[in-house]
Amino acid sequence: MRWITLASLLLMASAAAVRAEDVEHTILSANEAFDKAWSTRDITAIDKLWSHEPYVFVVHPSSKAPEMGWENVRTSFGAQMSRYSEFAISMTGAHVHVNGDTAVVVGLEAFAGKRVNGDTVEGKAIGTRGFERKGDQWLVVFHQATPVR
Repeated sequence: MRWITLASLLLMASAAAVRAEDVEHTILSANEAFDKAWSTRDITAIDKLWSHEPYVFVVHPSSKAPEMGWENVRTSFGAQMSRYSEFAISMTGAHVHVNGDTAVVVGLEAFAGKRVNGDTVEGKAIGTRGFERKGDQWLVVFHQATPVR
């Protein structure tokens, strides 16, 4: 019969906590990459960050309905990006919840931009993003930005 010592249990718990921190760090890095891709209006980077599945969706602050499926999501980002000559977005206070191969990040997004017509826009939104692990990568499966008024 094997006995597990208290020290062994503490070491296993410590290792599990480190792995959980690593996973959260990886997800937050993917979340920041999303902000960077949006801020540089880089559709190629958006392509690499999103899962290309029929169940993915996006709800932009100006959306009247969710854009469902990868092709519609990609098209909507292209349309949004073409409206701006400059754009910057960043999330602060990001909270991560991981459950197996899925994760949700929620935080406050600040955005500012200059539209192609010269108008400026800035504001805040509550950003919620879903991620799904595929292999060793965490890919976006949804993004919803709810304007803060």
